[in-house]
Amino acid sequence: MQNIGIVFGCFIPMHKGHESLIKRALSENDRLILGVCGYQADRGKDFLDFATRFEIVTNMFKDDPRVIVVKIDDKKLGLDGTFTHENWVLWGNELFEQAGISPDSAHFNWYTGEPSYVEKLGKIYPDHSFNLVDRTVIRVSGTEIRNNPMIHSDDINEDFRNYLKDTGKLK
Repeated sequence: MQNIGIVFGCFIPMHKGHESLIKRALSENDRLILGVCGYQADRGKDFLDFATRFEIVTNMFKDDPRVIVVKIDDKKLGLDGTFTHENWVLWGNELFEQAGISPDSAHFNWYTGEPSYVEKLGKIYPDHSFNLVDRTVIRVSGTEIRNNPMIHSDDINEDFRNYLKDTGKLK
């Protein structure tokens, strides 16, 4: 049976922590579903809007046939920002639908640094594996980067950093 990794995030911006998750998932699986989450007017709208984030991530992996980049638009799904069981079910259904893969068609390995995500998703997908990554190994957060992009520019993924430089958001 094929092993498929799952990594998801808002990527406002993608940083070394995200890169670490993606590299690990690619090294441990045959394929990877990479979910770009959010909506156009989310917290990244003034820094990196949703459409731009999705475009950058798609371009980053366009030549890797192992990676399926999917867009999960919270507003399209009617999600309200709460992490209820019902919202996670809707979100998960969208992830697999956008990837064109059934959640029971392979062995799935999820990668996240959020214990609550493991708890919620584990109840929905009890046959999947969940890898809780120690976030203290790579000490960076999107919030810190957005608040001080110049100080944290080395922590920003190169493609995102280039976009931010080209648009004058990183000087």
